[in-house]
Amino acid sequence: MQSQLSTSAKLQRRLPACQNRQVLRVHCNSASPADAKSVPVPSNAAQQTAQAAAAIESAWRAGSRMQRVELLLPLIGATDLDDWPGGIRQQFKAAQPLVENILRAVKQLEGLQGPLGAEIWDQGDAVGAWKGAKLAAVLFPTADSIKKLRELASGPSAPELLLIINPQWETKGLMLGQSDFGIGQRRVDNEKFVGSFAPSYYLKQLRVYGDNVRVLKAHPGDWQVYVLDRKGGADLIGTFPDQPQYADVEELLRQRPDSMMNKGLMERLELEWKFNQDSLKGPM
Repeated sequence: MQSQLSTSAKLQRRLPACQNRQVLRVHCNSASPADAKSVPVPSNAAQQTAQAAAAIESAWRAGSRMQRVELLLPLIGATDLDDWPGGIRQQFKAAQPLVENILRAVKQLEGLQGPLGAEIWDQGDAVGAWKGAKLAAVLFPTADSIKKLRELASGPSAPELLLIINPQWETKGLMLGQSDFGIGQRRVDNEKFVGSFAPSYYLKQLRVYGDNVRVLKAHPGDWQVYVLDRKGGADLIGTFPDQPQYADVEELLRQRPDSMMNKGLMERLELEWKFNQDSLKGPM
């Protein structure tokens, strides 16, 4: 017998059944009331940027001067075969107006005011930066741009607030736990550095056995997991104090009788095909 608990067993210790809600707030069906502090899933890009700006402000006022932001990008130029046929440069075109709208709002705050200059750090990887005396943001930072990011964060002209948006590095590879930061002390130091950026806003789409899921966090709230229906409605199915893992989301969905993982194969395939067609219209 293994000495360590399986993922499912560990999860059961954290995730109570629907009848027991003492440890974690779990909404077992659409009739369950949303938590009073829950943040709704944005239905368009403007709502997302407004949420992100408010969360960044909240975290900054709470003392967080190095923040991580994850934005759900609207699809542009998607095809039947590929959401992003133009790769990371196409994603940059989708992300740029969102980032600039957020920065336009954040730099109105007292203590963060001032002009921002834009520059490209890496043309190939589409790493862009907006820098000012008080505020700075880096979009799509990579492991290769970590030196510049370190200099920006700790140099003599370090801003009062530094944002990293949709970072592209991987610290836990799918096979052997590889890291884009290499091995040894270099990996330890760089992962510690990027880990010092606290998440202030996070919105990500997941497909879990055909269910369309959104994971959302907006400071100072908890991490929230929503499942979307085909009409665009969002059902809050659980909240977490820390970022949920994929297995956590699976367990929440397993508790829902109408989730896709509890349907037959043919029905799942049919609904998945419909989702792929709808996804060409955009993620929100």
